[in-house]
Amino acid sequence: MGLSIFGIVVIVSGLVALYVSHRGAIYLMVVYTLFGCALALALGGIGVMPAQLFLAFFALRAFNLVGGKKLADAFSVDKPGFWLLCTCVWGVFGAIVLPRLLGGSTLVFAVDRDATGAAEALLLRPLGPVSGNLSQALYCVADTLVYCCMYAFLQYRGGYRTLANAIFLLAGLDALAGVIDIVSHAAGVDVLSVVKTAQFAYLTGVEMDGLVRISGTFSETSGFSGFTLPLFVFCLNLWLVGYRPKTTAMLSAASGILLLLSTSGSAYVGLGGYMFVLLFSRPGLVARSADVRKRRFCVISACIGVLAALYIVVFMPTVSDALVQFVDTTILSKADSDSGVERMGWNAQGVTNFFDTYGIGVGLGSIRASSFLVVVLANLGVVGVVCYGLFVGKSLFSSVSAHYPFVERAVCYAARHSTISALIVASASGSVFELGSCFYVVAAAAGALTLRAPRRVLRAQGMNCQGVHE
Repeated sequence: MGLSIFGIVVIVSGLVALYVSHRGAIYLMVVYTLFGCALALALGGIGVMPAQLFLAFFALRAFNLVGGKKLADAFSVDKPGFWLLCTCVWGVFGAIVLPRLLGGSTLVFAVDRDATGAAEALLLRPLGPVSGNLSQALYCVADTLVYCCMYAFLQYRGGYRTLANAIFLLAGLDALAGVIDIVSHAAGVDVLSVVKTAQFAYLTGVEMDGLVRISGTFSETSGFSGFTLPLFVFCLNLWLVGYRPKTTAMLSAASGILLLLSTSGSAYVGLGGYMFVLLFSRPGLVARSADVRKRRFCVISACIGVLAALYIVVFMPTVSDALVQFVDTTILSKADSDSGVERMGWNAQGVTNFFDTYGIGVGLGSIRASSFLVVVLANLGVVGVVCYGLFVGKSLFSSVSAHYPFVERAVCYAARHSTISALIVASASGSVFELGSCFYVVAAAAGALTLRAPRRVLRAQGMNCQGVHE
């Protein structure tokens, strides 16, 4: 066991969080998700990142604030969290039992830290217990606990406002890390290496057609884009509904520009997929002026894009050729590259694993793929697909009472769209089931409001009516 400087910082801040307002715990939990490549604690072959280590203090603070009964309320049968809990239970059971019960029944691309080399990790092997079963099961339990605690914090007045402010801070720090990555690359130094201490394969400082592939605090550009896109979408939707428009406009613009400059195919696919969702969104349910703002945003963005394309084609033909080559490299020809062929092979084998096990699945953490959809299908089988699908569906599509305050409805709406964008980009490139603590923090905000009006609002309305009658 080894404790790093990051671990010491987390422990000290966690002890402080136990004795200050619960808002401090929310801020710290959200900010620590940015450091997904900083090793805080080493437990054998499993690396514990800052957000995962801080979860112990986050959960204890939530328990001290609301008690065990209120924490368990997140998993009530009528709540989305119930289906997340079912997914977690099935996932942990499958990680322990299925690789042993179905051992040798199919060939898999295993998630195994004990592989002796990169070549061995990319070879098919018979299904059996691997280190990925333990690590992914622990991550699944941790993410479920993050969801439960965040759900409890959001039941307190001001919880949604605090979460929004915390994500604004996170988006700002993430954008700053992206800018530092670009500037440090131009200067020939790797400033952000100090926060990349985990044992990952790092693809940093790489260029594509003269542009640095932005990785920020992550191991590669796809990790940066997968983390940044939901933050961009969260801020964009809050701007659409008119919540702190100056702050949200600035943060969404900064995040969006960095995504466009990232040279990440995942970023471009995620942006394209989400823009299709945005066209059919209904922000007017939160704020009447939001639909007008959305139409203006779409029209202005489309006009700028068309005018820029025409200008480049007519007056800058060399740039036009370079852009065509760039798009072809990052998106169109991606599937024909060595990496694309390898990842398509992972997905094809994952589907084969699903059918070889008759829809049961090979067990959480047994295989890697290149799409979150295939990961869920192959690892968790039919049971996992149904449970996780119900969790996502109830989180994103449950009706919300109009009696909730504007801030809560606005943040809930933005959180739902942020969750959708995260699932889009994960479906394009996600290799394991673990989506990160930030995803489940936002998912808690997406599913915490219900059709029933909050009691405090109804009481306030009753007091107002009584005052009028008097």
